[in-house]
Amino acid sequence: MTIEITKEWITQHDVEGGPVLQVRVNAGNETLHIQGYGEYHNRDYGFAHRFKVPQEMTQWLMTKEPTHRSFASDQVFYIRDVAVVQYTDGVQLHISGLGGNYTQGASFVLDLNTNKPMVKELMDFVNNNDLLTTMDSTRWVGE
Repeated sequence: MTIEITKEWITQHDVEGGPVLQVRVNAGNETLHIQGYGEYHNRDYGFAHRFKVPQEMTQWLMTKEPTHRSFASDQVFYIRDVAVVQYTDGVQLHISGLGGNYTQGASFVLDLNTNKPMVKELMDFVNNNDLLTTMDSTRWVGE
């Protein structure tokens, strides 16, 4: 199925501000589904992939109320406030929201293994769409 990115589609999917990442709140047990709107990568609208993640993360996501439409449909299944952050000692995915695992703020943080092919694809999309945040510090490590 080909998705035509029109002005109406951009408005309906709330992406007037340009490239953005979003995650599905109910992708399944130990599954994180990330979508990205921006320069084409592996979807008409940009990027999408499923990643195996700890069950703790998917349980946390299931407590979130979806706020945004899927880029592939009109179904509201996703939340925003998703960031990929490059630190001096690694890369992490940050998803904002209360009750996460991050002890220094309201979010869930996950280390990304940049040697894995699917993470490399995510990093390509993030870099090509100016979505990477760079920090001159070490990454947060849970207690």
